[in-house]
Amino acid sequence: LLQTRTGSHRPSCARLHVCAGTCACPLAAALARRRALVCGACGGRGMELPRPPPHAWGGAPAPMPLPLEAAACLFGCTALFAGRAWLLMGRPGVAGASPINTGLQMRRSLVAILLVANLVRCMALIAELCFEEHVHMTFMDRLDAGQQGWVRDLVALLPATVFLSAFSVVVLFWAQLHYTTTIVPLPLLDCLFVCVNIACYLLVAAIAVCTFLLQAYSHLREYMICIIGFLNAIVALSFLHYGFTVVSELAETARKKLPGKRLTHRVMILSVVCPLSLLVRGAWYIAWGLALGRPSMSVDLVLCLVGEWLPSVVTLVVLSPLQRGGARSPSESVDDSTDSEAPLLQDDSSTPQRALAGGAPGLTWKQLYPQPEKV
Repeated sequence: LLQTRTGSHRPSCARLHVCAGTCACPLAAALARRRALVCGACGGRGMELPRPPPHAWGGAPAPMPLPLEAAACLFGCTALFAGRAWLLMGRPGVAGASPINTGLQMRRSLVAILLVANLVRCMALIAELCFEEHVHMTFMDRLDAGQQGWVRDLVALLPATVFLSAFSVVVLFWAQLHYTTTIVPLPLLDCLFVCVNIACYLLVAAIAVCTFLLQAYSHLREYMICIIGFLNAIVALSFLHYGFTVVSELAETARKKLPGKRLTHRVMILSVVCPLSLLVRGAWYIAWGLALGRPSMSVDLVLCLVGEWLPSVVTLVVLSPLQRGGARSPSESVDDSTDSEAPLLQDDSSTPQRALAGGAPGLTWKQLYPQPEKV
């Protein structure tokens, strides 16, 4: 249906009215997206066809330091690694009130959230790849250029909030270790953690809805970048504080009771790599939010690898070490636990047990802290 004139290389649409914007031929539609076509059937007075939506980060696409396919494969493989770690952990025992089972359950929840976060980022990169390749999607055809840019910004930035929720679980993990060690009861700590995460998601949802209803589509990226940057800085500083606090408090206990596990070194690596990665991304996003630089998708992809993929891999390796020989039972995995319940609250036969004065026969009490001096 398309005929090319010799020398001019300009397609003619004598049989297909391309300038009206309705192309039945896929080849004509693909060519019309790249340049405006002049219709010969209407006397040369053709209409310019709508061009593809602008790039999600503005400007011309910069060369990627890593192909989107490779980045999606990295996050997909990390999700598989997290799923395998989650399966090998097993379920905690029936004694739900046990502090050891509570720590194991939190580690299992952390690995599950990292699994979800890596899957969400993998799907977001696949969606961005489809946008870049102009893959036909019915729901995108119903949106104008501004709305399509809004959708791309939301898809690109929403997985960062899921990763922040996952790393905030690690902060809660360290905080519980600290307050368990110092014997400070904080029954509402879990409730506070849940409320803060829900508030952050509600804030992101409110910004997304408001920018869409007010047709301020380009402002979504600016607001999301500022929020994600500040949240990265807050989580990084909290991570750093509680991580080094736990290391200083449990170093002596871990050296005595678990000398071959290198527990202190593992916690130290986690407390250094993750906060630094989050701080790098948070500082870069804050600089973008303050108009100190122009956002770029190529730089953002690097920040995703530094602030999401690297901390998640380090967290999975440190907190869920996979042993050869299959899954372990909860009782066998206690000795490898990084929480304070295992070294501080496990049953030690050397600790004397004494009968309760005036109590029922057979009831004994055990001194947990401070540990009595051995004679």
